[in-house]
Amino acid sequence: MDWKDWQRVLKWRALEESDTDGVFVSAERRREATAHTRAGLATEEITGDVLDERSESFLDKRADWLEREAVGWRGELIRVLGLLRVPQGRWSWALVGWGLAMITGYWFTDLGQSNEFNLLALPLVGLLAWNAVVIVLGLLCELTPSSSLAGRGGWMAEVLAHGISRAGKATKEVESGTAETVRNRFEELAWPLAWRRLQMRLRMWLHVAAALLAIGGGVALYARGWSKEYRAVWESTLLSKDNAKAFFETLFKPASKVLRTPVPLDQIEGMHRTAGRTEKPAPALPWIHLYAGTMLVLIVAPRLLLAGISLARCRRAISKPARGLNWGSYLRNLLRAVEGGNERIQVLVHAMDPTSSHREVWDRGVRERFGGMARAEYVRIPAGEEDEFAAEWQPVSANVVMLFSMATTPEAEVQRRLVSDVRQRLLTKHAEPELIVLLDGTSLAGRWSPEKIAGREQLWSQMVEGLASEVIVAVRKESARAKLPAS
Repeated sequence: MDWKDWQRVLKWRALEESDTDGVFVSAERRREATAHTRAGLATEEITGDVLDERSESFLDKRADWLEREAVGWRGELIRVLGLLRVPQGRWSWALVGWGLAMITGYWFTDLGQSNEFNLLALPLVGLLAWNAVVIVLGLLCELTPSSSLAGRGGWMAEVLAHGISRAGKATKEVESGTAETVRNRFEELAWPLAWRRLQMRLRMWLHVAAALLAIGGGVALYARGWSKEYRAVWESTLLSKDNAKAFFETLFKPASKVLRTPVPLDQIEGMHRTAGRTEKPAPALPWIHLYAGTMLVLIVAPRLLLAGISLARCRRAISKPARGLNWGSYLRNLLRAVEGGNERIQVLVHAMDPTSSHREVWDRGVRERFGGMARAEYVRIPAGEEDEFAAEWQPVSANVVMLFSMATTPEAEVQRRLVSDVRQRLLTKHAEPELIVLLDGTSLAGRWSPEKIAGREQLWSQMVEGLASEVIVAVRKESARAKLPAS
């Protein structure tokens, strides 16, 4: 999948994980999308949290189906999806920057004073020296991504991303409730990937800008030599004539081989300008060819190569972390929604009178655990009659859910004993039963903090340890929700 595909998949994941009550997209439509696109993929095949090729293809096709079939349903859904954006650069920014780089390269290249082309003029030599350093660092960064250098150089992208983030939050419409939750979840999933991608694309843009800067300098060499006859000279406080010969031979050797133009080293001695005088200045054209060829070979080609490597790595660098975004639970929930057939699940409700609103939340927990087609059959256990119930109860299947109020503090002589008795009754009919404890937190929405809910869940998990296969918390969307396996 490319970046647009990942964004589409992450948008629908953020929406479905946040909109648990189906405010924007109904559970029926979600099941329909899964059924149309899963191509036989089953829950049992989802063994980890990292996407494999088959599950990735399923999510891509499913998101595409939802986008084609669902976006036109309701204007509210379209508006919420429109809020899910990531910080990203624009090609117009790159084109403006590249144009400025080429213009800068043209005006930066100064051939020298009067009609003399000074081979050691700082703008020319400095351009080559700077690019040599940056190209070496760029190769280390691009070819050794696991090193510490690979994570550096992205500060500009980070600043740009944060700037876009602040600007977006300052201008976008203020949302509340489910829409805000969806947007926050999307930003949690997608923005780290977007920042990484922006950093890599910015490096690619800068490599291209450096190449265009050098091209602008090469154009300036020939443009300025068009209307003036330049003579090539050199002067230096640090280099002697012999050292200058060695320097120019080394500097121009790559371009000399590519252009098949010899370096006129025999002219070096006469080209030396000292005390404001030059013994025998040389024609500048051969040296202009060598300088332009050197920039082409040592700057333009390596920079474009690095830009290509950065562009090629960008997709892989995004796909790998995107596949590792803890997909297991999300995938299993999607697939369970269309599995389970007409399985009948007994739900033993302890000391509560279930209402329709309660059952709506409980049904969702049962479907998420046993499949979207599973049917919950509720049986009430009156408070104080636990022993009598356990003695007379007859299991109808190997899968049973025991439902307790989360607000109740579990006691060993009541709740644990009841769970143990029910499990023993299951074992008389089924060799490998599955007993799930479902904690009802529907009345706790907005009253208990996520930390308090997690603490109470941990207490229940410890109380039914060794008896229940799993402990599930069922709360409304306004309250924190978690799933912790019984230890």
